[in-house]
Amino acid sequence: MSVTTKNPICIDSLKMLGDFWTMMIIDKLSDGPLRFRDLEQKVNGVNTATLTNRLKNMVAVGMIERRELSRADVTYHLTPLGEKALPVLDAVSEFSSAAKNILPENHST
Repeated sequence: MSVTTKNPICIDSLKMLGDFWTMMIIDKLSDGPLRFRDLEQKVNGVNTATLTNRLKNMVAVGMIERRELSRADVTYHLTPLGEKALPVLDAVSEFSSAAKNILPENHST
């Protein structure tokens, strides 16, 4: 199946930003840098393997930065590119508020 949009360059961005865990990580890092364990606690329901995978992918594409302060102390930060995803989160929140009476209960905010 071929996927097209009005702006073909958007397809890769939609694939990246359309991932639930990626957006949850961006949301949690929007308040500032976090250590892996703190991020794991704040992103409710994510398992360690999924979080590790998403963080590696997000570092690889430049959305977040991994800073190793010492061998046992690593923090994750949003990069300027990652910060550009914050308005997307705001738009999803606005959509959710507008659609809250239509969405199934387990999908509302």
